[in-house]
Amino acid sequence: MDGKITLITPPDVFENSNKSILFINLSDEDQDVVSKWLSTHDLKEDINLYVYNGETDIEWFFWAIGACQYKYIDLDGVNEIITALSGYILGKSGFCYKTTNESLAAVYSHINSNRITNITNFLERSLSEQNNN
Repeated sequence: MDGKITLITPPDVFENSNKSILFINLSDEDQDVVSKWLSTHDLKEDINLYVYNGETDIEWFFWAIGACQYKYIDLDGVNEIITALSGYILGKSGFCYKTTNESLAAVYSHINSNRITNITNFLERSLSEQNNN
């Protein structure tokens, strides 16, 4: 792997021109998938990985939304803050989301058509283009 991965969590920020990805509410299983995916793909460029797991630092959360080109949220089991902001979040560009709740997915589909079934789909969508460079 030629590229370097920088992991950023609240309250830290890391400003540079690298591709940046925001992960919100990653399950332990999805964290494992991301780690394995990154270890088996030869990324050519440096990337920033922002991770938000329900911390109360909302200013950082909004900053990360604006700073990251690609954003992933698992809407199952989010905290009250993220639940209250879910319509806003899904209305922002670059967001992909996962939920197993079909009723909520039907509502969310009117706001955002980027529902994915698993985190691997998101990684392929947001990072696979680097593999071709």
